[in-house]
Amino acid sequence: MSTLTITVSKPKRKVIDTTDYSIGNMKKELLWVQRTQAKKAFQDTMEQLKKCCTSLHLSQKCDPRLGVQNANPGTERYNLLPKQGGDNLKAIVSLLGDNVIQAEVTIKNPKVAGGFFRSVAQPDVQWKLQQLQDLGNHIARATISLCEMENNLNARCESDSDSFSVETGTLLLNEARAIKDEISFARSSILLPRKRSLLELCYFPPTRKFVPPLPQDNLLSFYISSCRLVCASYQIVPKTVNPQGLTVFMSECQLPFLDEVLESLNLAMLSLQKLISYLDMCRPPITANLS
Repeated sequence: MSTLTITVSKPKRKVIDTTDYSIGNMKKELLWVQRTQAKKAFQDTMEQLKKCCTSLHLSQKCDPRLGVQNANPGTERYNLLPKQGGDNLKAIVSLLGDNVIQAEVTIKNPKVAGGFFRSVAQPDVQWKLQQLQDLGNHIARATISLCEMENNLNARCESDSDSFSVETGTLLLNEARAIKDEISFARSSILLPRKRSLLELCYFPPTRKFVPPLPQDNLLSFYISSCRLVCASYQIVPKTVNPQGLTVFMSECQLPFLDEVLESLNLAMLSLQKLISYLDMCRPPITANLS
């Protein structure tokens, strides 16, 4: 007796494609970020950079729309001491903005009478700390871009609600990243040391302005590192004393105004990074149908 086998196939479940739905939501979120978050992020960033411009006296460099009051920098005098104690090198440096206007040094040197060489430089040539100049330039460029973006956002917010799009989101993202890069460069200029080579120091005009002149086997360098003003003395010595033929003494001091600038730059970067993360997260895939 044959057996009849009946096979019943289950109806296939309808698969719902959620891709279009997800992309639509991402687009809505992207527009919301542009309308509500972008302007606040740029304003918060500008507020922090305005503090930097005021502290660094950048009213002539930064965007005038920032409203930084004109003020001339005053002379600040700093006492630089050896980091690990001792008396190998001491210096007193007077700064006017990003210019060194006077430097007094006392260097331990067994070749001179008394064992210490003392000299003063009050150069009649421009003696700028390049790192402070770079700091101001990067901040100034960031303020110009920020003010332009704020004007652009204000114009769009005052027009109809369709003035924001995926394309404007991409524009905002690119601008935010570019401004963040400028701020990052500004931070690096006062955190990372930038030293001249020994050959550059030999021909650096202010080096020749010390009275009495520096010994022929001695060079001096001034630079910024981790918001500190550093003075380094390079002395050529016999290789029996040092295999490298060079002895380096250093003295330094903290620059409080740079600590404040760094704090403001950090807060500015946080505001921009938050906006960048929002915009990047809400961007629909490039291959998506954005119509």
